Amino acid sequence: MTFGAVDTVLFDMDGTLSRSERLALDAAERGLERFYVEAGERAEAPARERIRGMIGLPSSEYFAGLLPERLRGRWADVRRHVLALEIEYLREGRGGTFPGTEETLDALRQSGLRLGLVTNAGRGYFRATCEALRLDSFFAVALCIDDAPGGSKADLVRRAAAELGTRRGAMVGDKVWDIEAGRANGFATVGCTWGYGTPGELSGADAVIDDIRRLPAVLGLAP
Repeated sequence: MTFGAVDTVLFDMDGTLSRSERLALDAAERGLERFYVEAGERAEAPARERIRGMIGLPSSEYFAGLLPERLRGRWADVRRHVLALEIEYLREGRGGTFPGTEETLDALRQSGLRLGLVTNAGRGYFRATCEALRLDSFFAVALCIDDAPGGSKADLVRRAAAELGTRRGAMVGDKVWDIEAGRANGFATVGCTWGYGTPGELSGADAVIDDIRRLPAVLGLAP
């Protein structure tokens, strides 16, 4: 797939459009504290760097990964506490988008490209983020992992492509599973260096950019 043939662009959310790192880390730590009090358990929260590295995993894997092995079956209880805090922080305005995000999305849409949003986040956080950051207006299709129960990011890309009626898309994201999901569906892929991923995990992308404002040029549009 060449970028010149693309008629649709799918985006990851956290670390690609949403600047969520501090919000997510604070909510994870405080949510774990609340869970342990409720459960009558004691354990240390993972180091922040480890939590950061798990952001972007499917929701169930992320929350299970915050817990010691013996408690991982209770990941949904952790999610309940963390989600409440994430929504609270988003409503306080603690989240945001990366510089140039809205302008770039609008430029792509005005050029005639169809845009979609696909994320491994659960529905509660997904909807709260879209509302807080006013993302809905940009996307013809917006899917979270709850739209593909037991599935993967590749399944979300496949479903979004089907709903948009295309096989000529590009997937834009900051983690290796974004690149893998795009490639699994025959999409061109763009890695974003400003998110949660490492340079090494983006090495398989067709293009790597360090500013979302470079994306139109990569897609063959005016910069």
